Amino acid sequence: MKKIFLAIIILFVTCPVLSPKGSNQTKNIAVIPFQNITEDKEKNWIGAGFSETLTTKIVKVSEITVLEREYLSKILEEIKFQYSGAVDEKTAVEIGKMYGADVLVFGSFQVMGDKLRVTARFVDVETREVIDTAEITGNISDIFKLQDEIAFNLLDSLKIVLGEKEKEEIKVNPTENLTAYQWFIKGEEVYYLHLFDKAIEYFTKAIELDSKYAKAYIARGFIYHYYKKLDDEAIEDYTKAIKVNPEYAYAYENRGDAYANKELNYMAISDYTKWIELKPRNANAHRIRGGIYRKLGLYDKAIQDYTEAIQLASIPNYNYFGLSEITTYFWVLSSSGTERAKITTGNFDITTAVLVLFPEDEVFEASEWVLRFVYNDRASIYIDKELYDEAIKDYNKAIDLYPQHEDAYYNRGVAYYKKGLNKLSISDWQKAADLGSETARQNLKKFFNIDY
Repeated sequence: MKKIFLAIIILFVTCPVLSPKGSNQTKNIAVIPFQNITEDKEKNWIGAGFSETLTTKIVKVSEITVLEREYLSKILEEIKFQYSGAVDEKTAVEIGKMYGADVLVFGSFQVMGDKLRVTARFVDVETREVIDTAEITGNISDIFKLQDEIAFNLLDSLKIVLGEKEKEEIKVNPTENLTAYQWFIKGEEVYYLHLFDKAIEYFTKAIELDSKYAKAYIARGFIYHYYKKLDDEAIEDYTKAIKVNPEYAYAYENRGDAYANKELNYMAISDYTKWIELKPRNANAHRIRGGIYRKLGLYDKAIQDYTEAIQLASIPNYNYFGLSEITTYFWVLSSSGTERAKITTGNFDITTAVLVLFPEDEVFEASEWVLRFVYNDRASIYIDKELYDEAIKDYNKAIDLYPQHEDAYYNRGVAYYKKGLNKLSISDWQKAADLGSETARQNLKKFFNIDY
C-alpha cells in the first residue's frame, strides 16, 4: 500500500483532552497554515513551517496521535486559503467539523526586520468559541523557540499535563540549521503544487546543509518512490533516515513499500515487522504485512495478521492506526482517478491499491474501512484453504459493513458454489454483476447458462 508524505501543513491531531466544559474526551485538532500578513511573499515559508513544526512538536506528547493529510491543496482550495489575506474561518470551521475536527488552530505572523510576531487562536468547532489565544514575539533566528511557546500554549489551553520527558522532547527540533529548515519547508510548498523536481531540489539543498535531516530524506524518498518510480533511490533515502533515527517507524513503513514494489518481499516483511514493533497498535501495519504473507502463500501468517488487524480496528472509539505519524484524510479513487470517497483516517495513498467505487462524497471512519477489506482478504484465504464456512462468515461481515461491496458478493458467491449452494451463488453473482463485476456475469453464463 502507498503511504502519505510526511509534510504536515494541515492535519488532524487526536488527543485525550478536557473540553471547554471540563469533560474528559478525545479531541481532534486541525492546524491551519499560518497566514503571512506582511507584503513579503518570500516569507511565506514561515507560516508553513510554523504549522508543520508545531505539529511535529505536539506529536511528541504521549496522549496525541498526529494524523497527516494528503491532498492538502484540495482542502486549502475549499477554504480559499492564501498565505496573505484573510482565511474564511467560518468555512474552515464547517469543513473542519465535516472531517471530524473538534478544535481548529488559526495563526498569522508578521515580519518586522529581524523580528517575528506570531498570533494563534484555538477555536472550538462545535461552539465556534475561542478557547484561548497566544501571541509571541522574537527574532526570526529563534523561530524554533517561538514554535515551542505556541506548542506549550496550545497544550496548556487544552489542559494537557506534560511530564518532564515530554517537555524536553517537544523542544527537540528536526534540524538546528535554520537555512536547511527553510529549504525543507519550501520543498513542502512546491510539493503540494506537484512541482516534484523542484521539491527534490529543495529537499536536497536541505540535506546538503544538514546531512542528518531525517525528515528531508523521507520527503525526498517519498517523491522518488511514489512519483518518480525510482525505488532504489527511495530505499537509499529511507535507509539514511533510519541511520539517523533507528526508531523512525515511518521510514520502515515506506522502505517496506519500496521493497514490496521491487518484489523484495522478505525485506518488505522485515521492515513492516519493525514498523509493527515500533507501532504495535497499528492495525493497518498488520493488514499490509498480511498482504505480503498472502502473496507468498504463507496463509497462516496472513490470517494471523488479518485477525490482529480486525481485533485492533474493532475496539470501540479506538484509532486503529495507533500512534503512527500518519494521515487522517485520504481519498479512495476509481481506476480512472476520480475522487470517490472521503475517509476521516488513513495512512496510505490508495490510488494504486484497492480501487473501489464508493458513493460520491461518502464519509466514514477508517476503522470501518479496514474491517470492510480485511474481512474480505481473510475470507479469500479461507477459500484457498477450502474453509468455506469461515469464508462465508467473513464475507457476511464485509457486506454488513458495506452493502455495495462488489468483491465480497462475488467471492461469497464462489464460496456458495464450492459448497453446492447454487441458488445462493447465483444471487450473489447477480448482485456482484449489478455492481459492475464482469467476471460474475461470465460465471453466471459459464456455470448456470444464465445471461445476465
